[in-house]
Amino acid sequence: MYNNYYLNKTTLVTGGGSGMGRGLCQKLAECGAIVFCTDVNVANAEETIELIGDSTAVARKLDVTQIQDFEAVIGEMVAAHGRIDLIFNNAGMGISGELRDISINQWKKVMDVNFYGVLHGSHTAYQQMLKQGSGQIVNTSSLAGLLAMIPLIGPYSASKHAVLNYTRVLRNEARAFNIKANTVCPGYIDTPIIDALPAVNSKPGWNREAIKKFEPGLPVAKAVDYILKGVAANKEVILFPRIARLILQFSRLFTGLYVKASNKSMTEFRQKFRLNE
Repeated sequence: MYNNYYLNKTTLVTGGGSGMGRGLCQKLAECGAIVFCTDVNVANAEETIELIGDSTAVARKLDVTQIQDFEAVIGEMVAAHGRIDLIFNNAGMGISGELRDISINQWKKVMDVNFYGVLHGSHTAYQQMLKQGSGQIVNTSSLAGLLAMIPLIGPYSASKHAVLNYTRVLRNEARAFNIKANTVCPGYIDTPIIDALPAVNSKPGWNREAIKKFEPGLPVAKAVDYILKGVAANKEVILFPRIARLILQFSRLFTGLYVKASNKSMTEFRQKFRLNE
């Protein structure tokens, strides 16, 4: 198992107040890591710490769209423990709907959290890791960051493509300095994000309809195992579960059929769920 890899390592997790972030914090603490659980909603982060029940784990408010928040928390970690060994840039959000209905402000909000949030965390941690001569940066993208085209989640997909490509460049450059970088690309995970996903100009239930073929989603605990095992093995891209790998393979081997299935999804949305023309 991977448990010993995380023993006594100082770790920072964004979006640790719920879903996969909470699961990561819990498992990291179980492995003996020193956990800084951060979330824009500090009450949720504190709840995670209560569930962990580890006196070395702490909750901190961190808005990933504000680089100074990262600077403050990482500065605190270094002051208390002398280093930051791992950062999991996990916080994310999404929005669904047609591009004609999604506003520029909505685009900016998704990019601010999903891409710039990852960039802020990665850049700040990287500067400290360069000083200490080691570290590991783990950035959450998505299966959507690997697929050529998924309709109706344009901003989310674009932000996740950006995370994947940024992290690949970082991995290549950072290798010379004994710093690792990994991209996490999950398929559908059973977390609250799907229910919290705003759906623009659509009837209720669209988000669930869109992913029902993958139900039930992979449990968080299993997703966390995939992630921590892949990080310990220093895999460049951590893609899971099996259905996600199959979808990616299908999209590359049978591009015409994949595009046809995507177009069918768009047609169904317009016929059943779109509100206004």
